[in-house]
Amino acid sequence: MTKLATGTKAGFAVGQIAGQLFRDVPSLLLLFYLTTVMGIAPAVAGSAIFLPKVFFGAVFDLAVGMGSDRIADRFPRRRWLLVGGVLAPLAMLAVFAVPHASQSVQVAWVFMTFSLYMATFSMFSVPYLAQFTEMSPDPQERTELMAWKHGFTGVGVLLSSAAAPALVGRLGGDRTAYLITAALVGAMCLLCLFTAWRFAARIPDRVSTGRPLSLHDLPNAFRDRSFAVLCLSAVIMTVASGVSYASFAFFVKFAMQRADAFAQIGVMSAIMAFAVMGGSPLWVWVARRLGKKNTYVLAACGHGLVTLAWGQLVDAPIWVAYGLAAIMATFNAGWGLIVLSLLSDTIADARTRLGENRAGVYSAIWSIIEKAGIALGGTLIVGALLSASGFDAAAAQRGAAQSAQAVAGIVFSYATLPGLAKLVAAALIWRLVDGKQEGKTDAK
Repeated sequence: MTKLATGTKAGFAVGQIAGQLFRDVPSLLLLFYLTTVMGIAPAVAGSAIFLPKVFFGAVFDLAVGMGSDRIADRFPRRRWLLVGGVLAPLAMLAVFAVPHASQSVQVAWVFMTFSLYMATFSMFSVPYLAQFTEMSPDPQERTELMAWKHGFTGVGVLLSSAAAPALVGRLGGDRTAYLITAALVGAMCLLCLFTAWRFAARIPDRVSTGRPLSLHDLPNAFRDRSFAVLCLSAVIMTVASGVSYASFAFFVKFAMQRADAFAQIGVMSAIMAFAVMGGSPLWVWVARRLGKKNTYVLAACGHGLVTLAWGQLVDAPIWVAYGLAAIMATFNAGWGLIVLSLLSDTIADARTRLGENRAGVYSAIWSIIEKAGIALGGTLIVGALLSASGFDAAAAQRGAAQSAQAVAGIVFSYATLPGLAKLVAAALIWRLVDGKQEGKTDAK
């Protein structure tokens, strides 16, 4: 069995930067932008994002996933990267170009542009994830591929969570600053997807070894116990991550009481990004020795406990926050890498055991869970929690402080709820995932 060249693995994995930017920039900045710059109430802003992100995102993901399975022999999955890349700059800029108008017009604008945004995201994210499973029949090499992917996730985090907020702050934090940042992020997405497309051409297309699932066969995916368990854990993790991620800017500004919130978000996000990049090879090494299941449990528990601890240390010196950010991101690299490796093993096992090509469908369902979970946690739940705890958008727009109750709600959103959720996900994998399947090579 011929191993893929290191350069090919790295070049294809560059596409993950675009996926991370598309996922993280709106998750981190959009709700904060709509509330503190455009003056829209958190619950209203969250609802405007939630419906297109969840409903249309699910429809687009399934359509692209099932379609890419059916036409893979005539339209290779790598070509979807080029289509998504061309549309990426327009979609990224449009979603932040909210006009100065009545709130109803602004909400309609967010709804329409985010629908375009989610269609674009589906066009490249679902085929991209499916390709990782098809690139190698060796489970260990697939783990290595996921390590490259997760390493570039760190680069994406650096750009989306450190560089983008820092640029917004440097440009003045007004509407124009967000628009300039969105335009540059969109251009970066195009460049990364084009790079992945070029390197994907070096990888031989694997011959399809099974029939694709039709729409009425879709429930069969959840009769695959391994896939169903992974999906349940992903729902818990992504909702928790969405809640925590969308609360981050609020947490730093109002709970940690940092006047230089954007600068500190940039520093901490940079620390997290480098920890993710450095941690990925470490977790490949750990997985070889402990097994994928045990490695996931270790990393998820560590992530949850550190998150809970941070919520109790809001008044600690800033260097403590830097240390917590590094440790948290290192654990995040572990469970994030391993769960994708387990997903690729499950797709390969379905191809071998059932004789069905489920790569696109499984990847579409996974993508739906990630996007819907981030949307549910990062818009609807956070918006509701902040509003319920008394967060005052008008006061935030004026630069005034929030009430103690509102700050407690922010801490609960960023640390308490996500930390507990990660412990639940770890327990789920520990009890329900069969570690005996690890290391098996699927038939060619």
